[in-house]
Amino acid sequence: MNRLLFLRHYHAPSKITEIPSNPILHYASLLQTLTKTPTPSSLYLGIAVHSQILKLGLDSDRFVSNTLLSFYSSLSPDLSLARRLFDHLPIRDVVSFTSLVVAHLRRNQPQHALRLFAQMPHSNVQPNAFTLSAAINACKNLGDVKLGKSIHGLVFIRGLDSNFVIVSSLIDMYGRNDALDDANKVFDEMGQLHFDPVCWTTMISVCTRNDQWNEAVSLFYSMVRNGGGVLVDGFMFGSLFTALGNLGKERVKQGKEAHSKVVTSGLEGNVVVESSVVDMYAKCGLVGDSRKVFDRMTVKNVISWCALLSGYCQNGEYESVIRLFREMDKESDGDHYSFGTVLRACAALAAVRHGMELHCRFLRTGGWRNVIVESALVDLYAKCGNINFAYRVFSNISTRNLITWNAMISGLAQNGRAMKAIETFDKMITEGSKPDYISFIGVLFACSHTGMVNEGKKYFQSMREDYKIKPGIEHYSCMVDLLSRGGLLEEAEELIEASDIYREDSSLWAALLGACATHLSPDVAERVAKRMMELEPRYHLSYVLLSNVYKMVGRWSEAVEVRRLMRLRGAKKELGKSWIEAGSVSREWQRFEDLNFEREASTPH
Repeated sequence: MNRLLFLRHYHAPSKITEIPSNPILHYASLLQTLTKTPTPSSLYLGIAVHSQILKLGLDSDRFVSNTLLSFYSSLSPDLSLARRLFDHLPIRDVVSFTSLVVAHLRRNQPQHALRLFAQMPHSNVQPNAFTLSAAINACKNLGDVKLGKSIHGLVFIRGLDSNFVIVSSLIDMYGRNDALDDANKVFDEMGQLHFDPVCWTTMISVCTRNDQWNEAVSLFYSMVRNGGGVLVDGFMFGSLFTALGNLGKERVKQGKEAHSKVVTSGLEGNVVVESSVVDMYAKCGLVGDSRKVFDRMTVKNVISWCALLSGYCQNGEYESVIRLFREMDKESDGDHYSFGTVLRACAALAAVRHGMELHCRFLRTGGWRNVIVESALVDLYAKCGNINFAYRVFSNISTRNLITWNAMISGLAQNGRAMKAIETFDKMITEGSKPDYISFIGVLFACSHTGMVNEGKKYFQSMREDYKIKPGIEHYSCMVDLLSRGGLLEEAEELIEASDIYREDSSLWAALLGACATHLSPDVAERVAKRMMELEPRYHLSYVLLSNVYKMVGRWSEAVEVRRLMRLRGAKKELGKSWIEAGSVSREWQRFEDLNFEREASTPH
């Protein structure tokens, strides 16, 4: 190896005042200290130490050279210095390879890590548990399950299938890449590692990441019962509360029991656990309990604030979201995730001015290329009627995800730009994004408002056959509206009857009944109204719309009879309501017969 290689590049000081009695241990210790406690000058000092090692001829020592490699792998701005040192090592052992493989992985270079891992057999070096674990993590980051399975086979050959680091890495690799069955199989076969908390924590978190909430909860309680005294830590409780929160009110009792366990275990001051508790109560609809836990927290971070903000937003308390965000501003800087939540609240309130203020702040804080906030901005402007501004934001987004596309498609459809919505939907598919449940609601809504019956039928069929998406009530509503607008009332009736799940849903029949009034189809109207009266005898629109149809075709006696039946059954028309924001005051009106009732309420600023 060229001993002046690094000296020529860095001109590091090389004056030696005194040679230590054990120079190998001395210089290796110095490098380890610089690696573990880095400062801005650590790299420069390490190069100086390296120069002394070269002058003393200690670089041929395997321990010293591996320590140097670990130092450069950790502290150099890129891995060029580490790679140069590695290429000139007289002897490369498993420690050398592992150091560089792990370094590539830490710098998010999984391809380089695996390429180096593949070179080990050519150097007659066998990987150890740490090398294999790093290679498995590289496969996880690349999403390459096939290669991960090959390395899994190598684990068996090396007899390392009982190593908890490798087992937890395998579970995580399979779980993050939609191979939950393989993750379960590894977990079930872990044998003596049945009492290892790392493997249990990894498996529970894999279940929560794959939305297997019930399985995650079952695993947690199975671990408590059969885990042989496995210590439950904050990470386990965090995963448990995530699962319980997503299961909703049906598991709130277990959530409270787990919360009491947190208190008795002395984990109340753990900000991760307490933030998970806040999130759990909020998702179960207990925002009051969520706020109590939040207020008792001695340490709050951005995650804690965002958990409570999301809780208020998910439970429809949008004014509280804005008020809490003002409080958060006084205590912390917030982050872009909180911006996304507040923008959703602004969209729900149609509070475009608040949203624009947040948009300006987002830009001032260097916020761009954040797909969560940008998607929320598209949704905000679209829901507030400023569709041109929404499309301008959408056009400037460099990386769009499915949420971004859906927000734009729905916004265009709801703001009278149906053709543009359909064009955007087709463009999304062309660019490689796979439409989901929400995407088809947007495009079917657009078709219904442009009278594109054939195109709507095509998309409805494609959703079921090409994308295997089961139509929901929203899709059926759009299709009923589409067919009704085209005067195909009997076909719309047949569509509802053909649905096993939604044929008893009154909203679909109500939409069809309204179309009967528009298209003057008394025969269909009678059938639909009778069905509606069976489903909801006290629903006023069934009687009102049927009565109007009879009046339009001159069947006055039947119209009077329907009105009489409406009074007998106690069906009453609901109060109409409207509100408008003027300055800092929100005015709300309710209309009953010929009277107006007005209510004022302050809007948070």
